[in-house]
Amino acid sequence: MQNQAELPVEKQPQTIQVNFPDWLPESVKNRIREQGGFTHTTRFTKAERKVLRKRKKVPVSEWAERHRVVTQSSLPGPWRNNTTPYLAGVMDAANFPSVQEIGLCKAPQVGGSEAAHNFVGYTIDRDPGPVLYVYPDEVTAKENNKDRVEPMIKNSPRLRSYMTGVADDSSSLRINLQHMLIFMAWARSASRLGNKPIKVVIFDETDKYPEVASKREAGPIPLGKKRTQTYKWSRKIWQLSTPTVEQAPIWTYMSQEAEAVFHYEVVCPLCGHRQKMELGEKDSLHGIKWPKDERDPTRIESLELAWYKCAGSVCQSDPEAVWSDYQRDRAVRAGQWREANSGLELFDHLRKYRPKKVGFHLPSWISPFVSLSEIAAAFLRSRHDKTELKDFMNNYMAEPWVEYEVERQEDQILALCDERPRGQVPGNGQVACLLAGVDTQDNGFWYEIRAIGYGVAQDSWQIREGFIKADWAKMDPEQLQDRSYPYHPAFDSLRQVLFEDSYQDPDGNEYQVSRVAIDAMGHRTAEVYDFCRAHRGRVIPIQGMNTRANRPRKWSKIETYPGSNKQIPGGVQLLQLDVNHYKDNLSTKLQIAPLDPGAWRYHSETTRDWARHMCTEYLDEQKNRWMCPSNQPNHGWDCSVYVLALADEMGIKHWTFKQQKTQKPKQKKSKPGPGSGSGKPSWLNRR
Repeated sequence: MQNQAELPVEKQPQTIQVNFPDWLPESVKNRIREQGGFTHTTRFTKAERKVLRKRKKVPVSEWAERHRVVTQSSLPGPWRNNTTPYLAGVMDAANFPSVQEIGLCKAPQVGGSEAAHNFVGYTIDRDPGPVLYVYPDEVTAKENNKDRVEPMIKNSPRLRSYMTGVADDSSSLRINLQHMLIFMAWARSASRLGNKPIKVVIFDETDKYPEVASKREAGPIPLGKKRTQTYKWSRKIWQLSTPTVEQAPIWTYMSQEAEAVFHYEVVCPLCGHRQKMELGEKDSLHGIKWPKDERDPTRIESLELAWYKCAGSVCQSDPEAVWSDYQRDRAVRAGQWREANSGLELFDHLRKYRPKKVGFHLPSWISPFVSLSEIAAAFLRSRHDKTELKDFMNNYMAEPWVEYEVERQEDQILALCDERPRGQVPGNGQVACLLAGVDTQDNGFWYEIRAIGYGVAQDSWQIREGFIKADWAKMDPEQLQDRSYPYHPAFDSLRQVLFEDSYQDPDGNEYQVSRVAIDAMGHRTAEVYDFCRAHRGRVIPIQGMNTRANRPRKWSKIETYPGSNKQIPGGVQLLQLDVNHYKDNLSTKLQIAPLDPGAWRYHSETTRDWARHMCTEYLDEQKNRWMCPSNQPNHGWDCSVYVLALADEMGIKHWTFKQQKTQKPKQKKSKPGPGSGSGKPSWLNRR
């Protein structure tokens, strides 16, 4: 048997000498002394030694490098802080004694959720206590538990040692460890958010939460925070989300609740200048740049044509001093977090002011997973589409979408006029085709003919606009039979403007209207259907839907006339539009300067009355819908919306200009017939 003296110190029996208490009788003390004294010999078990051992404190970021293994990533394997160096400060700040709440307002693909997982892993190993993950819905909660939380524990040798080994202790909504619990919840379930004392709460994608967890309960974030009341001094509450609008939770936290907001400042690898990376304004000397003559976002992204220009004076004086993606990553690795108001470095500020609530702003351009060219391309796409602009602000700038509308006063509309007379088409082969929008009324037709340019920017020029009076006197069947085309004669004058008249550019090339979108709902629907049948392939009936939809356009086959069972010969294809979507886009285009790509231009004879039509409607921010004051004319606005939607449906932005075909051949005039056939109109994409 091995001598006890040869055993390691931690395995040797421990002798504890007990002093006699004063109240013990002297006779008892003497008897104990005669028997060799009062001693107790014990040996600490491995588990006891593990509990009693004093462990050296380490930052969360250092712990993650030692024990975290990433699986769901483009870079699987051990966690490395130099891959996303900006997250190290976030994780370490979350463990600062004074900090209780941490907000991450972030773009996608910056690693924010992984930072929260690292903190939970640190909690399991170093500072155990109940953890609650809150996701927007049940499916997301179960998926994240299966794909991220469980693998995080099982793939780390240190964390795996805390598992019980019992199969029932690991389910889709709960993980039982030897010393703590991890719960999964979702924002719409008040029961999952209640009745549990929690030390660490992770609110993930808060801007996707409903306003209340249930009809009888408060919002999911207040409910989750109440679970931490028993851990008042040691609780940690994380809120992570890509922002949506200003009133949503993450931006409310950043702008109203956080006591300190931190921005990441990088260090130029060329000149050493410290700076906050920015997109950069159009005329600024620093920021993300690309060739001035390159406007195609697809080319910029695929050929990686963008770069970053440092704001430092040394780099500004050297045209060749620009950052590639690699140099951007070097600049980020040398960077540090600084507080927006005090300008202090992260931990200098925490030690000085000891805030309880802190926020971090993480735009996409500091992420190694997002290239500068991708950002430049997304910005170019956003300049001509309100939906794309909202996406860019949320998912690249990590800023909320602000519903602002510059008042479209008449003078601002008339400022978009060029020098062309009414009826003239722009020259130099800029025009892909002519389109028309028609707003049908009881007394006639408002119409607008526009030239649409090639490319993603989709330049547009007004060619002709106005009002055509219509006589809607009833026609008996005999009168219709006497006519060579079966539609109401009230359309004759409109037909003349759309299909008989032609329009020229300065070089004498003739153009005719290729497609027409006409309002079919509310005014003379049956007559409009007959007109569309007679010009099948050139005239499309439109129905505007005043609700926000997932799809801006959809086709519907109409078989019978409204209010009857009378069959429409051959039927008609009705194009239903989310008009709010296209009004958003039109409002954006009206704010583009007339010399910039994508402008919505007018000819020199556009009247103030027409400009007034373009200024009538306004966006109701509460309803998120465009509204028109009663008895105010908006017909020109509607015509423009129809043209914009028709250009979108035809895919003109994907048409390519052929140098040898600068002249559009004049289409042969012929009397239209009633047409035949049915099915989805494939003719829309024909050139």
